[in-house]
Amino acid sequence: MIRVNKFFIPYIILLILIGFKGHLLMAFLIVIFHEMVHYLTALCFGFSGFDMEILPIGAVLTLKDMEEITPNQDIIISLSAPIVNIAAAVIFYKIYSQFGYSYASYLYKGNLALGLFNIFPAFPLDGGRVLRSFIAQKTIYRRANQITMRFSICFGIALFILFLGMIFFHIVNLNIGIIAVFIIIYSYKEKERIAFIIMGDIIKKKTKFKKRGYIENKSTSIYYKNDLINTLCIFDKNKYNVFMILDDEMKVMDIIYEEEILEALKLYGNMTIEQFISKRDENY
Repeated sequence: MIRVNKFFIPYIILLILIGFKGHLLMAFLIVIFHEMVHYLTALCFGFSGFDMEILPIGAVLTLKDMEEITPNQDIIISLSAPIVNIAAAVIFYKIYSQFGYSYASYLYKGNLALGLFNIFPAFPLDGGRVLRSFIAQKTIYRRANQITMRFSICFGIALFILFLGMIFFHIVNLNIGIIAVFIIIYSYKEKERIAFIIMGDIIKKKTKFKKRGYIENKSTSIYYKNDLINTLCIFDKNKYNVFMILDDEMKVMDIIYEEEILEALKLYGNMTIEQFISKRDENY
């Protein structure tokens, strides 16, 4: 399914009003080509079915069965389109330099700009996904997403400061300002979305487990004063989580399984693990 972001149409209207003379249709086709490269690369890994959202700064492709994607696969899929864009830019540059076709000049510049721009490590650009997947190889997904989100916001702010600085020197490039604001907004939305991502991953985990017939375990030691929400946030989405509860002396007090934490959140809301153990023992 292809969806158009609510800011896309106003953005196009604004470009027309300020006298933009570029080839909007050709730019749109370059973006679609970019996303199709992502899709074809994902097909090579066995993923299928997609949703596409057309944004003011490009498009975002979401594959429906990518909950099983590994960080390395995500990096390859994310980098595939910018690399192909840059390769296409080289080809069209050679065509333009030899034959002087005007369309080749625009395709060279458009592919080069899109390819290079998408490498920047900010949401919703490909570079943002690459950075998150790279960090996710070293730590949990939630922390990787949080680090990338903060870096993305800083990048958006830096871009907006550049936009203001250019205005100070009487250089007006409205696109830079709009892109900066959109990156900041999208990054904050990613921050709000992380709790839903975690819950969604837990639900999908059950489906994957039944499909495969097995799942790897992950054992984590956690302080008994921690609360349930913080414990939920360190769940590994691809493994069954078992928590060793440690006291002040780092001695094992109890063992809690991930479904107990989910059930406790539904029944009691957020509380410390110590409080949950006390309530659970009262009910036995």
